[in-house]
Amino acid sequence: MNENERDAKKLITGLRLLEPQVPHFDNPIKDVFRANLTIVGCAWVETTEGVVLIDTLNNEFAGRKAFEKVKGKIKYIIYTHGHGDHVGGARAFISDNPKIIANKYLPDRFDKYKMLAPHRGHITAVQFNMPDIPREANYVHPTDTFLGEMKINLGDKTFELYTERAETDDIVWVFVPELNAAFIGDLMIGSFPNIGNPWKPTRFALDWAKALEKIRAKEPYHVFCNGASYYYRGKRALAALDANIEVIRSLHDQVVKYINEGMHITEMIHRVKIPEHLERSPYLKKFYSRPEFFVYNVYRWYHGYFDDNPAHLIPCPEKKVIKLIFDLIGNDQKIIDKARELCDHNQFQLSLQVLDVLLQANPEHIEARKLRIELVHKLGEMDYCYMSRNAWVYYANKDIEFLKNQDITL
Repeated sequence: MNENERDAKKLITGLRLLEPQVPHFDNPIKDVFRANLTIVGCAWVETTEGVVLIDTLNNEFAGRKAFEKVKGKIKYIIYTHGHGDHVGGARAFISDNPKIIANKYLPDRFDKYKMLAPHRGHITAVQFNMPDIPREANYVHPTDTFLGEMKINLGDKTFELYTERAETDDIVWVFVPELNAAFIGDLMIGSFPNIGNPWKPTRFALDWAKALEKIRAKEPYHVFCNGASYYYRGKRALAALDANIEVIRSLHDQVVKYINEGMHITEMIHRVKIPEHLERSPYLKKFYSRPEFFVYNVYRWYHGYFDDNPAHLIPCPEKKVIKLIFDLIGNDQKIIDKARELCDHNQFQLSLQVLDVLLQANPEHIEARKLRIELVHKLGEMDYCYMSRNAWVYYANKDIEFLKNQDITL
């Protein structure tokens, strides 16, 4: 089993995320405690006058288990951003009536989640391999919001809070000088940065690098990230920051260069590369996001949708165009044969796109559905990126379900 395979096995399927899980607890440094689930965490800092909680885990069950471990009264809760895995457990911690601090833009995110609940249910199902159901947005709103800088003095500790745009527009990171510790949410996640997500709004790559540079300038000895499920100390903390900063700036600058050269996005995603000396960095393993998603993200931010092809300026519905192309070919078997030939030569993505001409024209084509299942399984076999692997599984399962409903066995 190679390194990528071992890393992939550490990741759970999305269905497991729905099951109640008791967090793992530890006390990595004096006065700092963590509660960790498989891909999410939170931390709390004890002071002589109470506790500051940073993030809240992803659900109330896990939050209650963590609350049982907290000694002292929670005076403040700080949201590092508004994603559900950071705010979802808040109700478990509010019996002490703490102040809840967040970026000014975080409440807008909660409103958006409520407005788009059915859509969010679908994209969550694809990304995390979970049941396709509307996602409730019954989150605990902050009591206080801010932009820029904020300082909280509590007992023997100082909490410096800073807002940023990075993964979201509602980031807050925290520095505690008495501990020389930074709590940075998902500004690092222990792997290649999650700067591109096919299902989510555009993320702020250049601002992300600048935020990490501000953290790096503090020269923190302790860095807690990915909620707080990852913890780096000493030289490793600085090395992780340096690797993330360099890879973001390198890929960002490559995308800008190719935009200015007029390169098409479908070429660009294959041309932009991680610098060779960072390819095997332990801080940039590609098991959650991937460089292709990064490229799409930066391209969308700077470029807009139009790719300089006049046929794409105000396009007809895709199905209408593909149906006309299929009618010109006029032969199901030709398409199946070419897709099969490409598959046999390990050109799985190209095969999938050729096969799509037939499936767009005739979504109920049995042989094409069977071949698509085979293709997405092939694409998923060596894909150790959590998001894309789950997508292959999701769409294969949709085709399998269709065939079962037709009383067809594979």
